[in-house]
Amino acid sequence: MINVLDKVGDFLGISNKDEVAAGQNSLDQLMADATSVGQQNRQLYGDYLNRMQGIYGQGAGQYADAVNNLANAIGEGADSFGYTGNVNDFYDKFANQTMQASINAMKNMGGQNLFSSDFMNNLTNRQAALASSQWEKAYDKMMQDRQQQLQEWQAGQTSKQNYLSNLGSLASLYGNDRNQLANAYGDYYSNLASQNNADLQTRADLTSSRTNLGLQADNGFGTLLGAAGTVLGGLAL
Repeated sequence: MINVLDKVGDFLGISNKDEVAAGQNSLDQLMADATSVGQQNRQLYGDYLNRMQGIYGQGAGQYADAVNNLANAIGEGADSFGYTGNVNDFYDKFANQTMQASINAMKNMGGQNLFSSDFMNNLTNRQAALASSQWEKAYDKMMQDRQQQLQEWQAGQTSKQNYLSNLGSLASLYGNDRNQLANAYGDYYSNLASQNNADLQTRADLTSSRTNLGLQADNGFGTLLGAAGTVLGGLAL
């Protein structure tokens, strides 16, 4: 009996069940399409994150070690040059023999009184001159040794500074990778959240429109134009 009345209603133009069913089918297709698009977007977001991990993941994972290496290399601070040499370390080991030989040569010179004040003064002066000469030679050797050690220390400091600079550059590079990866994760989760919200809104809009169409069919009134208006109005929410 109901089917007959529906047919009569269709014939008289007062039943819209076929139009409502068609509208609901269209909404179901829109829901399926929207779900498919959402899944494709999630796949794209995942592909993006995987690509960022491939580019920046390894460097980001080494950032902490690079910072520790830099801190350990810096140590307690700048080094200072220290020299422990002494003039006595550079005296000629034959200095005493040389001085004694010179004194003996003076004593062996003929025609002079070894006990005279002139001879003693000359001997004292000769000893002082020889001692001064030996000290100056030892001092010069010490300064040469100090200069050589200073140059070696400066070269070591330059090498250390270059090493520290390289460690710093490496830590900075890994730090940039770490930041880039963090940004990528931020983009990924932000996009997922936006996609979830869009999916929820689409589902709510389409469900509301489908329900409204069903109510029109249950009431047995309305026209295809009215049903279309309801669909469009629901999708615009």
